Amino acid sequence: MLAIDHIVITTPDTEKERLSFTSRYGLQGKEGGSHPGWGTHNDLCFFDNRFYIEWLGVNDTQKAGKSENPLIRQMLQEPTGGTIQIALCTDAMDDFLEMYNRQGIDYEGPFPGSREQEDGSLLEWRMLFPAHPSVPLPFLIEWKGDNFPQDSVYINPLADTTVEYGTGLDRKKSAEVFRKMFGFPDDGSESFHLSNGQLFVTEQTSITTYLDHIML
Repeated sequence: MLAIDHIVITTPDTEKERLSFTSRYGLQGKEGGSHPGWGTHNDLCFFDNRFYIEWLGVNDTQKAGKSENPLIRQMLQEPTGGTIQIALCTDAMDDFLEMYNRQGIDYEGPFPGSREQEDGSLLEWRMLFPAHPSVPLPFLIEWKGDNFPQDSVYINPLADTTVEYGTGLDRKKSAEVFRKMFGFPDDGSESFHLSNGQLFVTEQTSITTYLDHIML
């Protein structure tokens, strides 16, 4: 089953935004690291239901501008900041690739990603971007190893994660595309149960996340 892996919030000052958020709600966060191939860096806030927040910023505009990664392209196209995307976690990305190829579904990737962790080890992952001509979609991520901190002080308690994903289009039609792209039950539903939360498709043009009493 898929999980809500993380939301992506773009900002010119990732540390400032992370500290503002964690101090406001009494949470722990930490610096993430740099993505050398993309010209970006991040700060992070982790929760014990395997969800996290990523504040993503640019530290090399030249590299970022040359990146083929759709997330980096989207980030540069939406310079005002805020939540621009969510990632859904899978441990079976190859199965999605097989399904997309079999059904003639367009996609970009998989794109390999990596960053050096505090202990010097390399954290690696893959990102896959299913594509639709009109409906915006989350991307899929698959981790190589555990991406959460070993020190539990950085993992905050959280009972529930709910994401409202606005496509700016008809909700029923968008939900139909989501069901096809991510293998959700074909039951006509406009909301989807994931292993650590709920995903709702809306007609808004923004992404809203609810973490217990916190709204982002």
